[in-house]
Amino acid sequence: MPSIRALNVNHPEHRENLNADKYHIIREAMLEALPADSWLPFSELEAAVRERLQRQAVPKSLFPKPGSVRWYCKAVQLDLEARGEIKRQPKKSPLRLRKCAES
Repeated sequence: MPSIRALNVNHPEHRENLNADKYHIIREAMLEALPADSWLPFSELEAAVRERLQRQAVPKSLFPKPGSVRWYCKAVQLDLEARGEIKRQPKKSPLRLRKCAES
C-alpha cells in the first residue's frame, strides 16, 4: 500500500505516514472547498470534505471509523500548511484556512 510522508507545520521534525489514496482524496476535496480570497473555518471545511466524499460515492470502507475523516482532514491540513499550499488566519480562533495565492 503506497503512503505519503506528510509534514506537520506545528512539528517540522515529525512525519506521518498516510495512506496515499486517502491523502489524495482528502487533499483534492480540501483544495476544492477552500477559497483563495476569504477564510473558511475548519469545521466548515470538514463538512465540505464529507459532502464531497458522499457526492463522489467514496466507499465508507476507506474511512470506516468514526472520526477517521476528521483525522485525515487534520493530518492533510497540517501537511498542506507545511508545504505552503494553504495557510491559517493568524491569531484567530476557531481555526480558519484559505488557499495560498497561486504564483
